[in-house]
Amino acid sequence: MASADRITTELEAQAIAQFDSLNQKGELFYEPTEETTVEQEPFDVHFRISTINQTKPFNPNDKSRKPGFLDDDPEFTLCQVQPNHKLILNKYCWVRPQMILHTRDFQAQTELLTLDDFEASSDVLRRLGERYMVIFNGGPDAGSSVAHKHLQVFLRPGWGSVADGIVGGGCEVRLPFEHRLARAPQGLQADGLFGMYKDMCRELSISSGDAHNLLLVKEWMMVVPRSTGSIQGEIPDAPLQGGGNALIGMLWLKSYDQLENWKRYGPMNVLTDFGRRASISK
Repeated sequence: MASADRITTELEAQAIAQFDSLNQKGELFYEPTEETTVEQEPFDVHFRISTINQTKPFNPNDKSRKPGFLDDDPEFTLCQVQPNHKLILNKYCWVRPQMILHTRDFQAQTELLTLDDFEASSDVLRRLGERYMVIFNGGPDAGSSVAHKHLQVFLRPGWGSVADGIVGGGCEVRLPFEHRLARAPQGLQADGLFGMYKDMCRELSISSGDAHNLLLVKEWMMVVPRSTGSIQGEIPDAPLQGGGNALIGMLWLKSYDQLENWKRYGPMNVLTDFGRRASISK
């Protein structure tokens, strides 16, 4: 994981200062963790286990349409983001800092992203710097745990992802699951990103209500259709779960039983079964 101590922007400095303060007071759950790397083909995966996050709430199917972030604690709030979003610190974290970019009004997490979402995401990425990424877990089958529409923001992995290699031209890899990956427009222009997203969703037959993930960094954007957000595996009470970060090998677990379950099932088998198996002819 890239170090958060090499602070480069004002917003990043604010996020880390508030993150550390809340963590020290026991109001934000985070513990430093070491990555466990498991070699795979076509790319390696990297696990982080945080047992203190076993108490994280999980309510992705809430039908009340009550805003999930209505009562944001001011100490968790970082800034308002135009036109309709707020950037806050996540309370349950695997990395430092870990943030949530949510709509100020209630919108369902199962809805497709809008131009507003891309305007907010590109603004936040420009203000945080090129080391950060945004992901969207579109619905419970894409790894979401909250029904209110939100994106997550955190540091990109320091080891360089398979998507970095493909877009940068350093490797020719055929991913085992269906996806679309393309170079992002210069300057993360929101109109361009939104157009790319709509094209990718159309090509992948993703409509509103269909589970999918989006990953966005300065250089590229990736969309992946999902079939499930959880697989039982061999070990009881240790489900195989993951959001968009899992699809490039960033795997965040709550127990060592989960790690063993992932190893038995086969990490690349899990990621493939999370989505749609890619056609050999592609």
